[in-house]
Amino acid sequence: MNKVLLEHKEGDYIVHATHGVGRITGIESKHLDDEKRVFYVVKTNKLTYWLPVVNSQSNRIRQVCAPSTFKSALSEMRHAPEPLSNNFRKRLRYIKEEMDKSSVSASARLIRDLHGRNAEKNLHVNEHRTMDKLKDQFVSEWAISADLEKTEARSKMEEALSQSVAKMIEKA
Repeated sequence: MNKVLLEHKEGDYIVHATHGVGRITGIESKHLDDEKRVFYVVKTNKLTYWLPVVNSQSNRIRQVCAPSTFKSALSEMRHAPEPLSNNFRKRLRYIKEEMDKSSVSASARLIRDLHGRNAEKNLHVNEHRTMDKLKDQFVSEWAISADLEKTEARSKMEEALSQSVAKMIEKA
């Protein structure tokens, strides 16, 4: 059996591109395909998943960002939103590309742009779900990073988005 080097420990927070912020609650070995594999047990607000230790370096997994990262992200959110394509498929492609970046700044821009489009025209139900999910993940990570209450983080984020929409209206 190959020796596995663990880079995370129980109690660490990580961010998964799809599942958002989770806390490592343990490390388990499982036998799969006649092979022993080691997994991090990660709990989020909504689910528990098992992350193979050998995949923990994936670009879909990252550490929780520093509070200063969120200060920059809020600054991005305050800018006027970039207009999104009227073509639904192009918008979906753009959303997927931005989400695949798995960064706070990409999420902030995407939240801002979706929020701006929603202020002009109602978003498609799936786009709205994506925006809500991104907002929840942003708030959760920021609250952990900066030791804030989620309600305070959400309020500051919504204030930045309101400023963004106001700038969009000024331009029009």
